Amino acid sequence: MPDYFRAVAVDFDGTLTSGGRPADDVLHAIADTRAAGRRVVLVTGRILTELRADFADVDQWFDAIVAENGAVISGTTGRRRLVEPVDPRIRHSLQRRGHEVRAGLVLLACRADADVDALAAIRHLGLGCQLVHNRSELMILPGGVSKGTGLVQALADLGLSPHSAIGIGDAQNDHTLLESCELGVAVSNAVDALKDRADIVLDQPDGLGVAAFLRGPVLRGKQRVHPRRWHLDLGTTGSGEPVTVPASQVNLLITGASRSGKSYLAGMVAEELIDLGYSVVLVDPEGDHANLAQIPGVMAVGGHDAPPDLQHLTQLIDAGRGSVIVDLSQMSARTQHAYYQAAPARLESLRAGNGLPHWVIFDEAHKPLHDQGPARAGYSPSRKGHCLVTHRPADLCAEASGDIDVLIAMLADASPDPLAEPDPVPDFVAKFTGLPQSDVVARLRELGSTPAVLVRRTAPHDLVAFTPRSRRTSHIRHWHRYTNSTLDKHLQFYFHRGEHQPTGMVAGNLTQFHRELARCDAAIVEHHLRCGDFSRWIGGVLRDEVLAEQFAAIERAPHPGTNADPARAALLTALENRYLG
Repeated sequence: MPDYFRAVAVDFDGTLTSGGRPADDVLHAIADTRAAGRRVVLVTGRILTELRADFADVDQWFDAIVAENGAVISGTTGRRRLVEPVDPRIRHSLQRRGHEVRAGLVLLACRADADVDALAAIRHLGLGCQLVHNRSELMILPGGVSKGTGLVQALADLGLSPHSAIGIGDAQNDHTLLESCELGVAVSNAVDALKDRADIVLDQPDGLGVAAFLRGPVLRGKQRVHPRRWHLDLGTTGSGEPVTVPASQVNLLITGASRSGKSYLAGMVAEELIDLGYSVVLVDPEGDHANLAQIPGVMAVGGHDAPPDLQHLTQLIDAGRGSVIVDLSQMSARTQHAYYQAAPARLESLRAGNGLPHWVIFDEAHKPLHDQGPARAGYSPSRKGHCLVTHRPADLCAEASGDIDVLIAMLADASPDPLAEPDPVPDFVAKFTGLPQSDVVARLRELGSTPAVLVRRTAPHDLVAFTPRSRRTSHIRHWHRYTNSTLDKHLQFYFHRGEHQPTGMVAGNLTQFHRELARCDAAIVEHHLRCGDFSRWIGGVLRDEVLAEQFAAIERAPHPGTNADPARAALLTALENRYLG
């Protein structure tokens, strides 16, 4: 099973060792972890010179060292301070009061019983320093500096995200270390407050616990732990209870009938992930998600421009560790097919190296991931972090549908559009849960007008009905994709000369509709005007209420006999102004 975590950040005193150089077995476990392709970062409150005095070869065992409680980094690019040193007048003040004070490149270190005098000196001098306790020791640091802030910078130097890292510690100053990482681990000898906040508490103390953890199932991907602080807030139940799912190490499937709100919810999931600091690539074949680029750190590419080649996409993700919306809506079906053939394998290769992007979202996932789909060969669901969105879940290949951890089904409207396909939810929920379809239908009916239902693989018989929360960015449907992309057959416009008199002319998109409308007989136009078919199609299929109302006004206007040419001209002009101008 592919692993998720690309880095381990570990404290020194009380975590790797109870004093002095760590035991050989601990160092061998660290070496094996690095040999497997992961980075190991030492994060300590110690002054570097003091650390090296006790552990002379420390630099050879770690990819980077975050020292002085986050104020100093030492790595392949050398040693540097992340902030200016603490004002030396504090040291002089404490020494005058009889305290022994040691100065690092940034911090001041002394015994914990100097805290009252240190605070008095800081107040007297009007400085913005902080006091950080570490068992019997006290560190005086510039405000805002912590092990967490130092680790984030060290990981950035290594091209990694904190969401791909595990933090291990034991003491009060390790809270920010654990909280900044995707997963926080406390050794068994940790202070109680840290154990209470940790995602995992080890059975063994210091180095023994760390060595066992490094060789254990979590790091190898055999056991998945979902941190309490990293979750997606999807909405609320009818009683107001929050509905959440893990923000990592799961695969999601969002399904439902056409126009049931799938893309809205997918955009909401993307928003949540981006807001939490995850890197997301959303492959958008219909142009529904460009507005996500309003969020800082998100770039929308493609659309009317050519989408980035895969090397450029890799660079976009690597450079800013941000998120990318890939709009394929203006690409031909052949070009989309080629893109789907190459993109998943390239993204999975990138994720295997540095963990980025954390999530890949495929809207209209049935197109690239059906049994003969172009993306099937490169798709690796066992790495997790995939969100598939489709109104045709039964068309997904076995690899895609079989490795879903959470199913979110958007329930069909009580008055479904007669043009829409049958609702896929009952069949797929029955397949996912193992329940008889009749039971699923009955239970969905009991949910009434609830917009959505969530089912977890670990609790398949527990259907959780909920109302999705509001999005931060607006959801827009990009009508321009209908100009050239071909609609599914049941959504296309079929021209008739009269009731049950098909002409054989069919429009699969707006360009075709414009062409057929311009050249068909006036009697055909008159029939559809009289029946209100044009506005019904624009409003019911494209959901463009503005153009639908313009068409409806033309349809309501009087038309002498079969002279429908003025109305035809008005329809064509409205269509051109809206889409084809």
